[in-house]
Amino acid sequence: MVIKYKYFFGSDERSLNFLNTIYTQYNKVKVVTLEPKKTGRGRKITSNPVQIYCEQNDIEYSYYQEENIYEDMEYGIVASFAKIFTNNFITNNKPLFNIHLSLLPKYKGPTPVESALLNLEKFSGYTIFKINKNVDTGDIIYQKTLNIEGKYATEVYEQIYESFHIDILNIDFYKKGQIQENIVSNTRKFFKEDFNIQELTIQNAKSKIRAFDYLGPAFIKYNNINLKILNYSEIEQGSSIELSDGLLYPLNVIPEGKSKMLFEDYLRGLK
Repeated sequence: MVIKYKYFFGSDERSLNFLNTIYTQYNKVKVVTLEPKKTGRGRKITSNPVQIYCEQNDIEYSYYQEENIYEDMEYGIVASFAKIFTNNFITNNKPLFNIHLSLLPKYKGPTPVESALLNLEKFSGYTIFKINKNVDTGDIIYQKTLNIEGKYATEVYEQIYESFHIDILNIDFYKKGQIQENIVSNTRKFFKEDFNIQELTIQNAKSKIRAFDYLGPAFIKYNNINLKILNYSEIEQGSSIELSDGLLYPLNVIPEGKSKMLFEDYLRGLK
């Protein structure tokens, strides 16, 4: 008799909290990740965070190959995995379930948390669905709604991780899923120019600062340098930056070429 394992597919930092929960809740887990890449100017080969976690915790892992058939897989859980599965891989293996960080079918694609915050959504959450040949369209087996109003992206990620950690043992991966209904919306990959808050309204600048605190951060051209803004105060402060319709009160910033500091300390250093 073949011993069956839960398989986890992931390849970046956002995979880790999901992997940690699955590893601590289930006895038999195997991990599939991606091969190390050459990064940086020196083209140094660097393992991804999932591989490092597996090595630190003595978890069996392998590298993804689209022709692989995992005979001992009970089912697979996928979280932030930088590969789209081929139809042959899906057909030849046991069911795969993706953890998507929105209430599908809203905010399909690569940046659901950031897009929901940019659009000032009060509620979002996460969805677990059975993967099929089309991206983010499979039948839903579980969905959790969370209040994200006024939160930063890193806070939303943490909120989802904590919820999943509690929910995992109540999720039935064998149930018949529900077809995705309601209005579909899509997200896109963001680039450096998207993080710029120059000449924006206060509301739009604040939404970018909150949405891009993980991917970015947001920045503005200030005193002839790019000033990264990590967070801000809703309460009037002594130090501010003028935007198109009012004043922004940054708290922590990263001046170009320097480390994180208080905005007040940065201004003091200019004098």
